[in-house]
Amino acid sequence: MASPEPPPLDTNWQHDPGHLLAEGDRAPDFEGIAHTGMRVRLSRFSGKPVVVYFCSNDASAEGAAEARGYRDNWMRFNEKIGAVLGVTSDDRATHYDFATAERLPFLLVADEKANIARAFGVGAEGRAGAVAFIVGSDGKIARVFSQASSGGQYADVVKALESL
Repeated sequence: MASPEPPPLDTNWQHDPGHLLAEGDRAPDFEGIAHTGMRVRLSRFSGKPVVVYFCSNDASAEGAAEARGYRDNWMRFNEKIGAVLGVTSDDRATHYDFATAERLPFLLVADEKANIARAFGVGAEGRAGAVAFIVGSDGKIARVFSQASSGGQYADVVKALESL
């Protein structure tokens, strides 16, 4: 007997603000599938801040450096947050292989059609490259990181998390 199909993902959060979301904006309550097969919804991590970061793909130099940065600094901030969600255009299988090879302690979410990125305004105004957000426990954008320091964008996010 075939198992029933899961209900479709909620797409009510999908809209394109036409600009990169800013501090104080409400974060889209996106839903996607993580590399583990788990259905992820941003609001399920309420109560603590959540880091949502975007890169072009896992295997890019930038994407790999960001993922490794969060992994290597995990013990410095993991108790202060609800989750780290890495979002790229890679599919779930690619995320799974990358997360397993890199031993990532956080979730990678597939965004093959860039719906999540568009909802955060990533890619708006010709913007390319990595962008990270800290979403506060109230569901609003607390911090936006669109420029990396010399240590990498994750370093700026980790510093901000340590000050929480």
